[in-house]
Amino acid sequence: MLTEAVRRRPYQVILFDEVEKAHPDIFNIMLQILDEGRLTDSQDITVDFKNTIIVLTSNLGAEILVSERGRRYI
Repeated sequence: MLTEAVRRRPYQVILFDEVEKAHPDIFNIMLQILDEGRLTDSQDITVDFKNTIIVLTSNLGAEILVSERGRRYI
């Protein structure tokens, strides 16, 4: 599904919101995209991601930032 969307419209932005909650397989997919710049799907079709912007968001560390908000560091 992701490869088909990028194949049809290679100039786009893809947002992975709260990526830390994703299935572990998503991280393998992301590794292939970020390392090689392309992704091969289950039908053995390779799609180029060089014109695609990928944005990942995460809430990891948010609690630490909130708890430390009032402190001052020297």
